[in-house]
Amino acid sequence: MMSQHEELSVIDRAAAAQGEKTLDTVFLQLIDSNDIDAILQQYPQRPAQLMQLASHASRAAFEHQDAEALRQVHQTLFYAYHAHLAEPLSCSSRNQYHPVLLQVRSFLESQWLASEKRRASAHGSLSPKNIVAELQALWKNHAVSAHALFDFLEHEANSQQLYYFFKSDSALNLLFFDLVAMTLVGSFPETRGEISQNLWDEIGQGSNEFTHVNLYKDLLQRRGIDLPDDHYTHLYDWQGLAGYNLFMMGGVTRSHYYKFIGMMAMTELLDPSQYEKLVNGSRRLGLSERDVHYYSEHISVDVDHADGWLNNVIVPVAERYPQAMEEIYFGARLRLQTCQDYYDNVLRTLKAL
Repeated sequence: MMSQHEELSVIDRAAAAQGEKTLDTVFLQLIDSNDIDAILQQYPQRPAQLMQLASHASRAAFEHQDAEALRQVHQTLFYAYHAHLAEPLSCSSRNQYHPVLLQVRSFLESQWLASEKRRASAHGSLSPKNIVAELQALWKNHAVSAHALFDFLEHEANSQQLYYFFKSDSALNLLFFDLVAMTLVGSFPETRGEISQNLWDEIGQGSNEFTHVNLYKDLLQRRGIDLPDDHYTHLYDWQGLAGYNLFMMGGVTRSHYYKFIGMMAMTELLDPSQYEKLVNGSRRLGLSERDVHYYSEHISVDVDHADGWLNNVIVPVAERYPQAMEEIYFGARLRLQTCQDYYDNVLRTLKAL
């Protein structure tokens, strides 16, 4: 959890203070305000203006793939979701369920998901007996499962490029404990053992030294990489924000819970082979076993986690609620699609350094 002054980056606050009338800056001014209702009373047209900005931005983003509009939409969603992690006495925490802000968030979510569904290909029928095989096939056949980013990191990247990757990887890695914890809320009793085992592994099986958050922070510290309050989310283009937002959307919105467990299972399937290449590249550049402990541990642990998510979480859900399988499958596909966008962008960025 971040302190009241650590919720948003200096860049975020500076842009909002300048009075820029973009969707994200207007939304930030409201969610970060001491008295949102006083502002809305003084400017009664503000909710309509905000929805107009949201409508224009989402149309440009999802119909025309305008990069700036995509950034505004996902920056706005980032602010909305971040309220769920904010310091409890902060302004954004107090405003997290304000109806004006929730209306904007819900609208942007619906437009985003509709866009992602349009680019998803059709699939065969799903059943509790084939859901595991279908998800594994989805993973193996998607281009992101063998993305060129990790070949580049393994064989070509220099230290500057590798360290930039570590920075860009910080936000979700340092959030993952919270995400696993979110999957426990409202879970079926027969799935809680598996989810709890994931959580236990995230906290180093009770060892503060080996909790995954501390392992990652140790990697950054040992390589002389300072960790800013925003965990490098200021580096993100819209692709990075979308990947972060996807998990947060699933974690804080009950109607997306089944998508969420699909996302989590797909993440565990993706990581081991990619992290193996990353570790090889890190060793090529002189990093020690301790430096890469976070990633090397996930090479083996995530194989078990993937099997556990598939067979001990998703299958029981599918058997109890067969209609949930479409949501689970779509969540897995969402993870792959947003991951592809993000890795494509990171690779372009690394090559330009």
